[in-house]
Amino acid sequence: MLCIAAVFSDHMVLQRGLSVRVFGEADGPVRAALAGCEAVARPGPDGRFCATLPAMEAGGPYELSVSCGDEGRTFHDVMVGEVVLCGGQSNMEFRLRDDANGPAEVAGGEDALLRFYTVNEEAKVDDAMLARERKTAWKPLAPDTCGDVSAVAYYAGRRLRAALGVPVGMLICCIGGTEIYSWISREALADTPDGPEMLADFDAAVADVTDEQFTREEAAYNARVKAWCDIADAMKAARPGLPASEIVAKAGDFPWPPPMGPFMMRRPGGPWDTMVRRITPYGAMGLMWYQGESDSGKARHYDARLEKLISEWRLAFENPDMKVVVAQLPNYASDPANEDWPAIRRAQQAVCDRVPGCALSCLIDCGDSADLHPWKKAIPGARMADALLWLAHGMGSGAQSPRLARVEAAAEGLLLSFTRPLAPLKGGLRSLLADGKPAAAVLTPEGALLVKAPGAQRLTYAWENDPEACLFDSDGLPVLPFEWEGNGE
Repeated sequence: MLCIAAVFSDHMVLQRGLSVRVFGEADGPVRAALAGCEAVARPGPDGRFCATLPAMEAGGPYELSVSCGDEGRTFHDVMVGEVVLCGGQSNMEFRLRDDANGPAEVAGGEDALLRFYTVNEEAKVDDAMLARERKTAWKPLAPDTCGDVSAVAYYAGRRLRAALGVPVGMLICCIGGTEIYSWISREALADTPDGPEMLADFDAAVADVTDEQFTREEAAYNARVKAWCDIADAMKAARPGLPASEIVAKAGDFPWPPPMGPFMMRRPGGPWDTMVRRITPYGAMGLMWYQGESDSGKARHYDARLEKLISEWRLAFENPDMKVVVAQLPNYASDPANEDWPAIRRAQQAVCDRVPGCALSCLIDCGDSADLHPWKKAIPGARMADALLWLAHGMGSGAQSPRLARVEAAAEGLLLSFTRPLAPLKGGLRSLLADGKPAAAVLTPEGALLVKAPGAQRLTYAWENDPEACLFDSDGLPVLPFEWEGNGE
């Protein structure tokens, strides 16, 4: 018996500079051969094997042969280049065909050396899931394949291809509406400050839900979702870029939340078990993480959960140096009484500041007040790719937004200096508050900001769910949201 992990297929991209790990399940010794190198692995007690081949430079096409006894399989058109994981929730999942420029990109999208693999969204591992998984495969970019791929992954992949000139593989693993606790193991979640409480609350909530009841409720829910999506897709096809408000006006609010049950897809540790573990330890240079919207109502300790995710994914993919780019959430007009987006943004920044090999992509200027899913993904994709290029290859400035560096008392108020000079101001400064009130400010010749609020005890910029980004550097990068407290002297 030989069952090679589904992530190995024709047209796959393997990570250059890392050992090539070929894994799956078998009942005897497994031999793997690639570009004149061979490796033999014996399965463990659980039947899993992992054959390790030497690291390679970018190139191809090659053939990868894997055999066990009389069984064997050969994969064709295998390239070696740069592999990037793309994880998170709906804004990472957002399809290219729904992007603002999606129709044009889909029509002209053709690059045989930019390839995508999308992990199926699955709630549990069973025979039906395994059958669906066997149909997945790596797909080179082409008009008939790219419409349903992640738009952020697409734009990032195009940027990486242009900058590096090597094959690029985007490995997409995301589910809309997931909280971060879905993407780490239950054991890891239990090792976070409020993890045990989260696990206990979930287990208590589903304790009396039978498989039959959940199956029935889930089927009814999925039917409602399909009906809603059919209406939305038809409207988007007729009018690309259609505002979300018009879709809601006709289709109603998206059906939410889904029913709860022990095997609900969005359970703690669920996608970790059914999706992430299915592709580990595939070699990857970096992870682009776009998630946090679903945690905005319980932002406390989000930083601990995000830090745990980074460490667990690095361990699972056997790459302790994996570069990680976190998308800082954009603006969105959610209910501030129940959701705290500034707290999520602060947590995302804190983790990127303290965990080596991480970078933050500020998207505070990329949101849509009326739509949780902004339909312009080119800038987020490009910024995240630039951050990876900076982290992994030292290229460019990494699209790292300027941040508040120093606050000094001045005759007319407070002088704010930033890590890079600011560009001339455009429009008002409604998102800049001094002691909770709008503050007047002027730009100095040196690119600092003089806030005319003598004695102010607290300054905030873009520190709300739906701020207006109005501070940028000369490269057009938005200033990171900030909160400053001092004595005003």
